[in-house]
Amino acid sequence: MKRIHEICGKSALKPNYFSISTDNRTLITNAHSLVSGEDQYENVNFWDLATGELIRVFDFRHDHISFGCNERWLLGIVYNANAIITLNLTTEEYNLFVDAAPSCLSVKENNISPLAISPYEPIFVCGDFVYNSPQTGNIKVYNLLAEPISQEIGSIRLPVQKFRWNPQEYPACNSSVLISPDSKVMLSQTVLTHYGFHHLWDLQTGELIRTFDVLSCGLAECLAVNKMGQILACGWRLGQIQIWDILTGNTICSIDGHLPVTMTMNGRLLTYCNIESKIVVWDIESNQELWTLNNSSTKIERITISPDGKWAASYNQDQTIEIWCSV
Repeated sequence: MKRIHEICGKSALKPNYFSISTDNRTLITNAHSLVSGEDQYENVNFWDLATGELIRVFDFRHDHISFGCNERWLLGIVYNANAIITLNLTTEEYNLFVDAAPSCLSVKENNISPLAISPYEPIFVCGDFVYNSPQTGNIKVYNLLAEPISQEIGSIRLPVQKFRWNPQEYPACNSSVLISPDSKVMLSQTVLTHYGFHHLWDLQTGELIRTFDVLSCGLAECLAVNKMGQILACGWRLGQIQIWDILTGNTICSIDGHLPVTMTMNGRLLTYCNIESKIVVWDIESNQELWTLNNSSTKIERITISPDGKWAASYNQDQTIEIWCSV
């Protein structure tokens, strides 16, 4: 791979979303989006991978975002708004999913978290964690194309699926949900003060497929489905970068390295940082290194790789974005 673009910018916050679109053309991120003096991200930026040019900017104040459904929908959480904001990129229409906010929480207690949207299907999941008596945890699945039941204070819609479990103790507020690329399963994971757990759910039936603890399996950064139909997770566990089968827990690949880490949605390529803080692209099937990207001397904060494996991008500690191409 060869570095072809370097994008400079300034922001008081590091990006918490950094991804390449499923059509392999665009880098989408909230890097360089914070307005001076504010404490939230103000917009979402779209960069053309081939030219390095900023091609679209959407005003979209948020704390966290998710992007998917064939590049059609952008979703955002604003904690003090008690709602999820949606943006249809085809029509450029904004809306509020008011019912997506957990009704059992007051405004001060509101914590709509976590959030994920399917890469290809018009569904998203969001959750809340409530630690009162009785203790419960909830995640709901919504269809973006479903007709709202009311539009008095936003687009109020009913969830198409609900998941609930009983957490064991108060969390350290580190949680996430991941949807598999085929939209068949959802992985919810939470890190508690002294413990952590995963729940793997069937998105179609709402059934709990498997429960396992974080300490033995590590936190997953993303999911993939390989050509054999295995659902793979990649992340950092036991002091190494690992790829494992999420259904069995069996390790597929184990490499010395550290975060950030990601992989292609077909489970073919892994991208991570080695001990020298250089980006490595690893072929999971052949279990060998393809490229080591000689980046600048600053620490790498975020990396992403395109679904076809042709493009990679990094966000560095000096707030530069680097774009790499294999051709």
